[in-house]
Amino acid sequence: MDREGNIFIRGRIKSMILSSSGQNIYPEELEAVVSRCQYVSECLVVDRNGKIVALVYPEIPEDIDPKTRESIPEAIRATANRSLPAYSKIAKVELMDTPFEKTPKMSIKRFLYR
Repeated sequence: MDREGNIFIRGRIKSMILSSSGQNIYPEELEAVVSRCQYVSECLVVDRNGKIVALVYPEIPEDIDPKTRESIPEAIRATANRSLPAYSKIAKVELMDTPFEKTPKMSIKRFLYR
């Protein structure tokens, strides 16, 4: 809530991640940042053993050289972390081989990727 009494919804409470420092981290906010990175087709942010992990289904050109392809997860992580506060930095980016499973409304089935 701001000074004028406006309420802002940051994310769904059931997907919220509570950091070790007590900060509330809303995956949707991090996903918005990650999704703007190069090579990201779609993404999902999860908590794995107290670390924030971004699962990314990439959009990588076929003709990209193997060395560049290998460096994509770290490039996505570094680019996203430049825009994120210290308490919500992404520890790891994992590339997914297939698109995320979706509901009939085309929302990602988050519960499948925890």
